[in-house]
Amino acid sequence: MKYTKRCPGAGHRSAVRPSSYLIGLCCGISSLFLTFLPTSYAVEEYQWQVAPSEQNQSSLSIHEAILRAFARNPQIAQAAAQIRVGKANLNVAKSGWFPQVSLQGGVGRSHQTDSSGSLDNNGSVGLNLKQLLYDFGKTGGSIDEQHDLSDAYNYQLYSTLNGVGQQTLQSYLQVKRYQELAQAAQRNLASLESVREMATLRAEAGLSSQSDVLQAETRIAGMKATYQQYQAQVMSSQASLSALTGVVATDYPDLPKDLLGQKISVKSLPYQQNSAVRSSQAKQLAAEKRIQQAKAQHWPTISVQAGRTRYADGDGSYWDDQVQLVVDAPIYQGGATSARVDAAEGERQNAQAEVEASKLDIDQKASTAYADLLGAQQRQQAGEAQQASAEQTRSVYQDEYRLNKRSLNDLLSVEQDVLQADNAAIMARYDAWDAAVRYAGAVDNLLDMLGIERQKVTGDDLPTLGGSS
Repeated sequence: MKYTKRCPGAGHRSAVRPSSYLIGLCCGISSLFLTFLPTSYAVEEYQWQVAPSEQNQSSLSIHEAILRAFARNPQIAQAAAQIRVGKANLNVAKSGWFPQVSLQGGVGRSHQTDSSGSLDNNGSVGLNLKQLLYDFGKTGGSIDEQHDLSDAYNYQLYSTLNGVGQQTLQSYLQVKRYQELAQAAQRNLASLESVREMATLRAEAGLSSQSDVLQAETRIAGMKATYQQYQAQVMSSQASLSALTGVVATDYPDLPKDLLGQKISVKSLPYQQNSAVRSSQAKQLAAEKRIQQAKAQHWPTISVQAGRTRYADGDGSYWDDQVQLVVDAPIYQGGATSARVDAAEGERQNAQAEVEASKLDIDQKASTAYADLLGAQQRQQAGEAQQASAEQTRSVYQDEYRLNKRSLNDLLSVEQDVLQADNAAIMARYDAWDAAVRYAGAVDNLLDMLGIERQKVTGDDLPTLGGSS
């Protein structure tokens, strides 16, 4: 339906002569446009980001280390930003059901001819309104797709939190591992010094030669070198943890003891609780909605349009009023619609394969961690038994050395056995903790067991140092 009203004198031909009204309109539009333009098109000088800062504190717990890593890790910030992108895209999809209002204006000669005569104008300005009525699921499918993608982004954030937490905890355990190995070296060094004192007393009493003292000192020098190696590894692991958390500490008081008590099984893994799997499933649902949108392109779009436009020339002006029911039905697009359907189907298959890949990744990581945990626990038991036996043997050998029934080589040999057994027990214990961390990370249960709750889908809200969530 179209209604046109012409003002008197609008049908006369006239020379191209812009009216003062149109000149003022053009100036206003130009000023508004220039207001939003940048002051300079020159490329701004790139500002290099300041290096991440670090702070010193005496102690750092596991809970605090993970929360600080959350605040510092750029992958989490990136995942949180993606959530905001998903929200914006959802609002864009929802806007399809709202009225679309636009202002149009133009300057330049236009000549129209119809049955009643001809019309000339030098410019126009008008207001248009468009309201979507029905599009056979195009807009609704787009909204559903963005809902699913928003869920996928939220689950992706949770998966990133889990990965950063696992990485931080493993780095924390490395610091504790080398600190205990350094302490074991210190204990062995103290025991070797007591052996040297016994050798010195025996040499001064003429019960043995000075070579026993020299041999003990040589072993002590070697143990000091071993201790310094462990100290260097402590510093290296501390530096790695500091890079993750932004904290330089000297005391690390915690151990994740609760992780060793978790229920571990590889026969019934909780895929439905894993954030990576749920993110992939949400992407698969979004791909299915995209297929429906692509198929809906075969059907028409029904909308209502209304507009009011003023045309002007040097002698007069007239209004053009429009109210129309518009049906936009595609007939032939060169196969573009069918190609979009095929592309959406391919994306759905890709998302489905991603779901299966996530499950396979969980299977592999959980099975490996389970086997490593069992092996580490068995090695720890064997190492502790070996350590108890070696310490008992050392006590007996020291007594026999004082009675001249054992040589210094026997005593130094058993000291080496004690150190090896102590190191084996420590390594096995931390291997067991590392395996437990990897299993909890694989089944996406790590942060829950550490008391760090991931909030329900709430945009980019992240755990803070002020609480457990």
